[in-house]
Formats: sequence, C-alpha cells, structure tokens
Amino acid sequence: MNIAKKYSLIALIVLVGLLAIRSLNNNQQLLPDITFTDIDGEQHSLMDYKGKPILMIFWATDCPGCIQEMPDLIKLHNDFSGQGLTMIGVAMPHDSLDHIISMRQTRELPYIITWDKNAGISQAFDNIRVTPTHFLINPEGEIVMRKIGSLNLNLLYDKLYEMGLTSL
Repeated sequence: MNIAKKYSLIALIVLVGLLAIRSLNNNQQLLPDITFTDIDGEQHSLMDYKGKPILMIFWATDCPGCIQEMPDLIKLHNDFSGQGLTMIGVAMPHDSLDHIISMRQTRELPYIITWDKNAGISQAFDNIRVTPTHFLINPEGEIVMRKIGSLNLNLLYDKLYEMGLTSL
C-alpha cells in the first residue's frame, strides 16, 4: 500500500472514531413513557408533563438523607411549581403505604407522591436502588441531571435557570 493510501485510511479511521465519540457524548437519555398512580389514587403519565421540567425524587421513609433534604425540596416546590416545575416523589418498594402517607402528612410534602410498590418506575429509570436519587428532566423530555445522594441545590437551581425558570 502506498503512503497516500495509508494516510487516507488513518484519517478515515480517526474521523469515524471522533464521530462515534461525539455521538456517545450527545446521547441524551429520554423520559420513559410510564404511567403511575399517586398515593391519593390519581393516575399520572410522565408524558402528560412533557413541555415542562420534571424533578423525580426516589426516596424512602427510612432514608436519613431523604428526610434531611425534604425542607429544601419543599422550598424548591414553592419557588418553581408556579412556573411549571413538576416534582414527583417516588417511594421505594420496601416502604409501606401507611409510612409514606404518614411521612407526607408529618413533613407537609406538597408535591406528587407515589409508591413504587412493584418497582416499575425504578426499573424505568435504570433500576434505581439507592436513595435519594434525583432526575431532572427538561421540557423536551431529556434527562439533564442524575444525582445519587444528597441533592446539589446550586447545580439544580442553575439547571432550572437555564430552562428559563426563576426563583422567588
């Protein structure tokens, strides 16, 4: 093989590699098309909220980190729900409905709460097992943030500001 063909082949391989890397970096995870019933018996579809930002919070009543962040989540709801932010608290399968309802009442949680009794929601979000785990979904339905453990409020607020929301 002559030298010009070798360089052309190398350039082609590098170009294909760069395109593959770019494609992987731009690959956004999309909002799963699931329905669920909240603890008040109301049916929801995540697709009903497309066009608005969504914060999914996977939590448990026996999770100290989950309980610790609840005042921040309530403030977040108060700051942004009027501008379209939907917050959905997903209680894990090992919880009981009685404990979930009690926690909502005790902590005065103002956002949607559901019990993932059969782990369907957890599985749709890549088999969540650790709490708290948060997903921020932009109005286009792309998951733009996944945070396991304590919520980074500064990052979350920045992402919401980028979506055109403003805090009170």
